[in-house]
Amino acid sequence: MNRLGTILSVAALAASFAIPALAEMTIHLKDGRSFTLPIDPQDVASMTFGPGLASQTSRGLTTAAPTHLGAMRGVPPVPGVPQPAATASLVPPPSMAEAGTQPHASGRVLRVGPSRDIKTIHAAADQAKDGDTIEIDAGNYLGDVAVWKASNLTIRGVGGRPHLDADGEAAQGKGIWVTAGNNIRIENIEFSGAKVGDNNGAGIRAEGANLTIFNCYFHDNQEGILAADNADSDIVIDSSAFVHNGTQSGQTHGIYINHIRTLFVRGSVFQDTTIGHHIKTRAENDYILYNRILDFADGTASYSIDMSNGGRGYIIGNVIEKGPKADNYTMIAIAMEGPTLPEQEVYVVGNTMVLDRSSGIFVHSRSPGTTVVADNIMAGPGVPLQGNGRLINNVIAGGSTSGLDANGGGGNRVVRDIGFVDPSRFDYHLKPGSPAIGAGVDMQQVNGFKLMPEYENLYPLGVAPRPASNPPDDGAYRFVSAAR
Repeated sequence: MNRLGTILSVAALAASFAIPALAEMTIHLKDGRSFTLPIDPQDVASMTFGPGLASQTSRGLTTAAPTHLGAMRGVPPVPGVPQPAATASLVPPPSMAEAGTQPHASGRVLRVGPSRDIKTIHAAADQAKDGDTIEIDAGNYLGDVAVWKASNLTIRGVGGRPHLDADGEAAQGKGIWVTAGNNIRIENIEFSGAKVGDNNGAGIRAEGANLTIFNCYFHDNQEGILAADNADSDIVIDSSAFVHNGTQSGQTHGIYINHIRTLFVRGSVFQDTTIGHHIKTRAENDYILYNRILDFADGTASYSIDMSNGGRGYIIGNVIEKGPKADNYTMIAIAMEGPTLPEQEVYVVGNTMVLDRSSGIFVHSRSPGTTVVADNIMAGPGVPLQGNGRLINNVIAGGSTSGLDANGGGGNRVVRDIGFVDPSRFDYHLKPGSPAIGAGVDMQQVNGFKLMPEYENLYPLGVAPRPASNPPDDGAYRFVSAAR
């Protein structure tokens, strides 16, 4: 992990504790960037620059089968502290304008809550100026919708996760929040109940350039996040949950990202989306990394991931499960609405994909460009790849075996059973003897981005460093044993 990664990790962890900030500590880098985190000066005894977080073990990684979030609807899926200290930092990919998603604090803090001078979020949004930090006390905010017009804002929940229930209201007829300013970071907020007449009621309607979402919870909205076209915008979604969003129309989704420069989604969970897609994106560059995208027994989602117009995409280290009631048989769809974006190359590497439907397609590409599907686990009665592309060193159980060596592919293994710890409880870690152990090949780098999974998703949210192995294991989880 580089120096920037360590700094961002510290800032993200501090934010995740949601402690009321009595002061702000700002770290100024020599290149002009600044990172601000809340801290109580009385708690600081000393400050030491040690070897960094990279030396820590992946504490929090577990092989125990967790209760899935489907049993927790209406209850925040993340407690006040979402992850242990080993949660990895968010380091944007090389193509992303890193400074663009990091607000520059003015030093002014607006505090919102029933006992504060500013009682409502709407009032805080009206008063906010460029560079402000807005802290919202935990509690229920009914119909308190807002348009954020200022730029370079940090907006975060403190003392717990404030719950923003639309309660029949919508800012500008669009959703709970509209982010019209640029460079806005939102932390530790719950959004629910967004409904409008055109069925596009969003937890957040993103219109300005550059939005970062960290440790937030979106549920029971028509759209979790709906992002407007903005060619200069990068959107980061990190360690957040999207549960039971969408409508019966099939035109609404967990997130719907229109034409922007870059979408970066990491360490998050998508589940129980109604009819629409869990992730729908038209971004030029997509980084969909280390997430859990799940239907479970009753989910009716369509595509798990829809790169509607192709583009340059990296789909790495995800756990994707398509349930028996899913509305569509395709998991990952590429350029199904036409390959209209300038770059057409997609890398699907190191994912665990489980098809619980009676039939389906794991990856369906209509892009004329490069599609590489490598080092994945594909379990269930589906076609591994339909359309243009190459299959390399995947482990396949129960699916079609046709076309495995097409277009220069090879090294794929067809097996009877993957050897998951407990697939009935959606625990897809590997048991001893699994044929996925050591079945992968190091895919190296493409466009300066490393294709081999470096992290694994944590339950319920976030990521931890993935232990290295040579040769690598296929799938989203590396097999761990004391003897290895």
